[in-house]
Amino acid sequence: MNISLEGKVALVTGGARGIGLATVRALAESGARVAATSRDGSDALHELSSAWPVVHIPVNAVSEAGAGQAVAETVAKFGRLDILVNNIGAIDAKAGADFTALADDEWGRMLEVNLMSVVRVTRAALPHLCKSRGSVVNVSTMNAIMPNPNLIAYSAAKAAVTNLTKNLALTYASQGVRFNTVAPGPTRTDMWAGRLPEPATEEAVRKFALERGIALGRFAEPHEVANLIVFLASDSAAIITGTDSIIDGGLVKTIH
Repeated sequence: MNISLEGKVALVTGGARGIGLATVRALAESGARVAATSRDGSDALHELSSAWPVVHIPVNAVSEAGAGQAVAETVAKFGRLDILVNNIGAIDAKAGADFTALADDEWGRMLEVNLMSVVRVTRAALPHLCKSRGSVVNVSTMNAIMPNPNLIAYSAAKAAVTNLTKNLALTYASQGVRFNTVAPGPTRTDMWAGRLPEPATEEAVRKFALERGIALGRFAEPHEVANLIVFLASDSAAIITGTDSIIDGGLVKTIH
């Protein structure tokens, strides 16, 4: 399948690294003009900007002001908005802590970063997406449906993103705007830096993955998640809305 996004404009939050950066690249390679938010940027994002119609918007899109600025600058630069990828996310600072050790400020941080960033950017983008009959892909996680006692607040916040997405899919279907979530499992990003076996040989990583229940015996690569996001955002998925697409190598084994 050859996916063309020629003429489309996309906004990716958290687009400097990992899945976000891979998504910016995949969207641009498919023909879209892309705006990517991050507070600091990255060398890799700047390299993309020199080779493709990609712009970096240096804002904190978690905040209401930053969310509004991200959308406004995207439209000012490219004249429209067709695709929104809400990718901002962060895991619990106290990963592995007992539930009772998670104070209100930690819960608040997880909800701000993982849920309210989606609420605020989507709210700012909707007037433009309704005009273009656009598409929103929210990056959730398989932990939204598969409990992980090491990531309680993160998992709860991402579950709220999945629920919100389904609600918005129903609410805005009559205006032609589609909403879907992508739910990655363990993915080879900076989040796993220092947690993989050393040396990280193919066999060592395979053993590590299988021990954690990943049926295919490996982590996802960022570009594999990005390819799914691009498909869901494209007209090739024009009939698909309100779905939660798990991409985890077979880690989640329940029917849902």
